[in-house]
Amino acid sequence: MTATDRLVEFTHTGAPSPEALEHAGTQLATFRGAAEQGAEQPVVRALRAVLGAPAEARQRAPWQAWLAACAAADAPVEWVAVCATGSALAPEGESVAATAVGYQVAAATSAALGPAHSAAGWCVRATAGTIGAAAAAGRLLGLDPAALRAMFGICATQAAGISSASGTDAAAVAIGKAAANAVEAALLARQGFTSSAQPLEGRRGMFALMSPEPDESAFLAGLSASPVAGPVADLRAGRP
Repeated sequence: MTATDRLVEFTHTGAPSPEALEHAGTQLATFRGAAEQGAEQPVVRALRAVLGAPAEARQRAPWQAWLAACAAADAPVEWVAVCATGSALAPEGESVAATAVGYQVAAATSAALGPAHSAAGWCVRATAGTIGAAAAAGRLLGLDPAALRAMFGICATQAAGISSASGTDAAAVAIGKAAANAVEAALLARQGFTSSAQPLEGRRGMFALMSPEPDESAFLAGLSASPVAGPVADLRAGRP
């Protein structure tokens, strides 16, 4: 089983542990508080001025994810992009399981990229965070395996963020863009948009291109939770 195969399977059917669910709930609460408090920061006001308000409802979720992640970029939350995705796509309470899945995927992706990824100047919260945020989005939207595979390909080709931006507004924008890209990728995949079938592995995949010392086995080990019979309940095809 390849890394992408396992990623699709885990996102579709993985069952987070009770501890993972509790942690995700705590992280979401912290994120939401920080996003609310930071909604009027200069970087968020600037983004609103440039992006404007979405004209249609279907454009709202990526916009919300981007702004909320920027507002909470400095919060004591491990994977801000994952929390922003869950918050943008689901009311409070419904996004906990998806956030837990996204957290595990982000951590596994970070482990696969390894310390050499960060040492090379990448911001892992934006790069691995994009893949984790996509897992949360795909879970919440109830995407089937084919759509999930396309979604991860769309996200992998957009994963970016450099650590030299730390301390500037661009660092917050990178985290926000990771969340927005994940939501957008999930919505595109639901409409039949396609991308690489194996975006993570191989010499042209994300792992090899973004790390001189990738470890696919660490990724597979990170997604070792036992599967359940099917995807989580109440995944409404029309959302949002």
